[in-house]
Amino acid sequence: MKFLLVVLFAAAVSGLAPLYTQKDKIEGSYLVTLKRNVDVKSAVATIKALPLFSTLGGRIDREYTTVLNGFAATLSGKALDLVRRLDFVEFVEEDQMMYASVEWGLDRIDQRSLPLNNGYSAKGTGSGVSVYVLDTGINPSHNDFGGRASTSSSMDFHSNPNSGIDCHGHGTHCAGTVGGNTYVCAKSVTLTASEFLVALEVDQTLELPLTCVYSGMDYVGGRSGKRVASMSLGGGASITTDNAVANLYNDGVPVIVAAGNENQDACNVSPARAAKAYTVGATDDSDSIASFSNWGTCVDIFAPGVDIRSASHSSNSGSTTMSGTSMACPHVAGGAALECGSVSCSPSGIYSSLSNNASSNKISGLTFSKSGSPNLLLYVA
Repeated sequence: MKFLLVVLFAAAVSGLAPLYTQKDKIEGSYLVTLKRNVDVKSAVATIKALPLFSTLGGRIDREYTTVLNGFAATLSGKALDLVRRLDFVEFVEEDQMMYASVEWGLDRIDQRSLPLNNGYSAKGTGSGVSVYVLDTGINPSHNDFGGRASTSSSMDFHSNPNSGIDCHGHGTHCAGTVGGNTYVCAKSVTLTASEFLVALEVDQTLELPLTCVYSGMDYVGGRSGKRVASMSLGGGASITTDNAVANLYNDGVPVIVAAGNENQDACNVSPARAAKAYTVGATDDSDSIASFSNWGTCVDIFAPGVDIRSASHSSNSGSTTMSGTSMACPHVAGGAALECGSVSCSPSGIYSSLSNNASSNKISGLTFSKSGSPNLLLYVA
């Protein structure tokens, strides 16, 4: 029979129960394991009755009586010491983040070679960087964005504006890869409020006039701070588009663009061919160039782009799977945000860093007909 706890200070001792730390800890959150014969509800009641417990910043959050004998608590440093001094406490462990199986694209870009290890760990956070996703808008209420996604009527450049809300899904999917919490490259270490994701609606059905795209680019150019533009779109060769990319680049913005999905030379399409764009081709989970991906000397790097799972626009918790260089592009935009968060965000510096850090000679299928393509696969660890 579990014994009844008595007065706290009669049970307190001078020593501290062990504290086990975690690399990916949740600040101020702890799991407290009680000794085997201690009744959880009695222990919790005793602790709550202590005037100092709440005064010092302590709060009991959950009780466990089946698989664990203990409770979860939010504790300040002093409240933590108080709990650790109780002789009915076996040990305390820092709470930590746990993750579902990592989306394969993220899994691939934090390791040099296959096979995948079902994990993802980037070298930076993307802290302080605004990533501008020029696309079909976004579902800003999706749980995956954690309040860091922003859109409004002033960011909607379509001829039939709806305040940037995504009615298609393409934009939300791309944004989820750049800066969500689950499917994301630059998760600012799983949620730091300093990273900002901005969705600019320039089309609604994946068919868009260039005038809308230019309005979106113009908006980005008029902003300040560390910025990255992600453009998962393309069309015929356009001098005006190429010039717009160059002007955005000259304004200090790295411009990450999709190579296109026509299995042709990327130098035939804009903005992929733009000299100042950083152009992204797509690979599959076997490190082969995707069958649809454009290629050639205008491509700067490759990234995962086949069967990529990311946030859905149709619900606030759902996901969807898409393929395309449109999916590869936001992986690299996220990588650019990671670089921008830790160093100067000059476009030339970011482009060089992405290329220099990439995994080389991993991609198969870059045959003679696709010669000129760089055998570089995005790497962010």
